Amino acid sequence: MKHILKIAALMVVPMMGMAQKKFVLDGELKNGTTEKLYLFYMDGQGKQVTDSASVLKNHFQFKGTLTEPTLVFLTRSPHPERAAEGDYTQMYLEPSKMKLEFQDDNLKNYTLTGSKLDAEHKQLELEKSAIRKGMEPISQAYAAKNKEYSRAERELEALEKKVKLLSEEAASIKNQFEPFNERAAQIDMTFIKSHPQSFLSPYLLMFRMNNLSLEETETLFAGFSKEVQNSRFGKDISEKLAESRSGAVGKTAPVFSTTDIDGKALSLSDFSGKYVLLDFWASWCVPCRKGNPHLIKLYQQYKSKGFEIIGIADDDSKPEKWHKAVEQDEIGIWKHILRGAKFDGTNFDLSKDVTKGYGVSSLPTKVLIDPQGVIIGRYGGGNGGSDEQLDAKLAEVFK
Repeated sequence: MKHILKIAALMVVPMMGMAQKKFVLDGELKNGTTEKLYLFYMDGQGKQVTDSASVLKNHFQFKGTLTEPTLVFLTRSPHPERAAEGDYTQMYLEPSKMKLEFQDDNLKNYTLTGSKLDAEHKQLELEKSAIRKGMEPISQAYAAKNKEYSRAERELEALEKKVKLLSEEAASIKNQFEPFNERAAQIDMTFIKSHPQSFLSPYLLMFRMNNLSLEETETLFAGFSKEVQNSRFGKDISEKLAESRSGAVGKTAPVFSTTDIDGKALSLSDFSGKYVLLDFWASWCVPCRKGNPHLIKLYQQYKSKGFEIIGIADDDSKPEKWHKAVEQDEIGIWKHILRGAKFDGTNFDLSKDVTKGYGVSSLPTKVLIDPQGVIIGRYGGGNGGSDEQLDAKLAEVFK
């Protein structure tokens, strides 16, 4: 019903210069129990008119003014958008005296005299009745399929909520590993420090450097023998250190160019003169998505002062999940791009990897860049600052 009312509003063009003329609608409800009727229409000024009339001894009356024949809606409810089938009807009234009759409470079945336009409309509908009759099987099939679709959509929504809840519960259980992981890490660190000549040390450091500062990793690596540094894992650590140095606080942020979630070109250089927060995240990363409400608050607080966020998602293999996460978390208010890591089933192509040069080793990681393109803060990622430190930094630069 609401949809019909909107269409009616569009059908009536305001007639500012036309004179208002009176109409009278005398009605009779012969065999019904309805006690009150409601009339909705647009007047000559383009404003919606709402009127009501009590049904007394089976009779009712509406009076008003019109500039021309007008489509009106008559309902049994003061809330037309809630009216059920049979509880409302539409007809054309004219600036004249008219008579309306109903046999019962089904308002679809009426007889109106005194309105030439309504008679023409009824005749037109009668000529199309055979067509409508032929459409009935299709209409029924369409309604049934739509009902089935709506049911499946509700089931999918329920399943998605269940998947989200299970993911969060699994992440919560995973956190219980931390005390054990810390104890294991202490044993590994003791071995690394006491065995700088062992080829096992760079292998262990590869997995532990995510939770170490750049300086700590550099010190440990410098203590390795040249032979160990030049080993396979030693070279991997050397590359990661070089990448971490380029993405460290005080360094110029590596510029990247790619396309955003809407397929539009995006370059970091487009945001020169603004504070930019690079949010490295993924749709499957529970801590990342739990932090989105906090990011939304920061964005709303500082956007007008020259603050932008670029979300960089590690979802290249499943971009549809990336799109869905952006929509579900309502974070489409800022820019979004994919990491750019391509996998052909055998090898990774990292030639367009946006994370390269930023030393991102775990998610979530956030990198804050100043208007001159210099990195002034790193948050999360195992060895970065906390959300509270990010808040404090933004409050400082935007004071």
